[in-house]
Amino acid sequence: KELLGLKSGQVLVDNTIVTSDLRLCSAYVVQNDILMGTLTVRENLAFSANLRLSRKEYSSADKQMRVDSVIQELGLKDCADTKIGTMFLRGVSGGEKKRCSIGMELITSPSLLFLDEPTTGLDANTANSIMELLQKLSKKGKTVIFSIHQPRYSIFSQFDHLTLMNKGEIIYAGAATKAITYFEELGYKCEPFNNPADFFLDVTNGTVLPQIHNNKSEMCSNSDEMVENENPLAVIYRKSPHFLNVKDRLTQISDGFDPEVTKGDRVGYATPFYYQLMLVSGRTVRNILRNPQTSYAQLFLNIFFGILVGLIYYQIPHTLPEALQNRTGAFFFLVINMVFGNLSAVELFISERVLFIHENSSGFYRTSVYFLSKVFADLIPNRILPVFIFSAIPYFMMGLKPDVEAFFLYCVTMSMVSLSAVSLAFLISASAGSFAMANILIALPYVVMMVFGGFLVNLNSMLSGMSWLKWASIFRYGYNALAIIELKDQVFTSNYTSMTGDMYLDHQEIDYSTWGFWQNQVALTGIMCVCLILTYVQLRRINRWK
Repeated sequence: KELLGLKSGQVLVDNTIVTSDLRLCSAYVVQNDILMGTLTVRENLAFSANLRLSRKEYSSADKQMRVDSVIQELGLKDCADTKIGTMFLRGVSGGEKKRCSIGMELITSPSLLFLDEPTTGLDANTANSIMELLQKLSKKGKTVIFSIHQPRYSIFSQFDHLTLMNKGEIIYAGAATKAITYFEELGYKCEPFNNPADFFLDVTNGTVLPQIHNNKSEMCSNSDEMVENENPLAVIYRKSPHFLNVKDRLTQISDGFDPEVTKGDRVGYATPFYYQLMLVSGRTVRNILRNPQTSYAQLFLNIFFGILVGLIYYQIPHTLPEALQNRTGAFFFLVINMVFGNLSAVELFISERVLFIHENSSGFYRTSVYFLSKVFADLIPNRILPVFIFSAIPYFMMGLKPDVEAFFLYCVTMSMVSLSAVSLAFLISASAGSFAMANILIALPYVVMMVFGGFLVNLNSMLSGMSWLKWASIFRYGYNALAIIELKDQVFTSNYTSMTGDMYLDHQEIDYSTWGFWQNQVALTGIMCVCLILTYVQLRRINRWK
């Protein structure tokens, strides 16, 4: 018996089987507002319009007019140029944020619009105006489906179809204007000045009891189909003309349904790949520039640590033992700073996970677009440009090789170390569900890589069953490359004895040939590429319908 839930069947929209492509022709307004806090109300609406309105059908002026129209209809004119707000930035009020969330979906005038309690957090007048707007959309051929909690009478009077549920079962589904009559026939009495929505809530909760017995209630109590703990109102509804009419209509649709004929054409994204990438990357850059704690602060920290390292190892002499000890110590310290300086990257995908899931599921952009926007607009400016600043300061303060080629290779190595480390952090960020778990997961590989970096312990003396881990160590490749750049062809003296940098490299079994140096860069590039590919795979695997 199909009494306690959907056991089998098909879900159709416009006589077509529902697939994941439904997201491209429908819209869903979630109860909790999901918006980019560093953008203004107008910028958020424009972002939705530019991505979800086809460039072939809408010009830039048309999109701007649509944004202005939504701002006017939702009463957002006074705060249109105010940022939404974050924990660091003061923004709009809760009601204005809710209206902006609805506006993000109304931009496209979708054929099917779902809303989860759209009036939550709004005052009575604003809630009524929003419902009037939704009713206008429905009169234009749009299907609007929403859940709502105790609406005022002026809102309830606008409903066309009403579905009431209790404990997961339908107790009424039909015309909203006939709902009161239906329950009055069951013996329930709605007071003259009582809000119908409150009356239905009292009925479903059992606060109001039927005043008379009728054939339907007797039929329910005597029915053989009644099972223990079953809702009597649901049983009555399944025997009502309303249910029988719905069942007849469904039977007609099912009998004339041909899965092969009604599969429907695959719906594509409204905008091409390159255009999505440009817009999402632009938003990412704007978000970085408006987030001081993630942009300017990181730059200042790099400058500070660069000066600190330069002062600690200021003007390293060419006399032993300081020459080798200080240089190797400086190399390892630089690599450690590059790797652990990217710990902040683990929050990147975690902090925007809800935003990404919502926008991707709503058909804003492809997963690949979001991923590449982070690579181009976050990885390069945040992880490469500051590295060159950090690298240049201690390089000249420590008095390393005064050679242009050596300095260039040094900067390349530092950048590759940074990119490899941040790629691993990206992978953890895309895989972990919380910041606390991400911190635990990222600390373990970083520490293991540091131990097998070749500075803290001689790798040749380790057990053969563990020494293979050195091949996955970012520290090892970065340290070896820096050692080759600085120590190759160098001569260090101590009183009457001398030692070359090549002798030290031979002793450490570091290959300082041309290929020996570049194989470290290839290995770092390989680690970066593998981590980025796995990051993209993890983003694709995120459960969007949980």
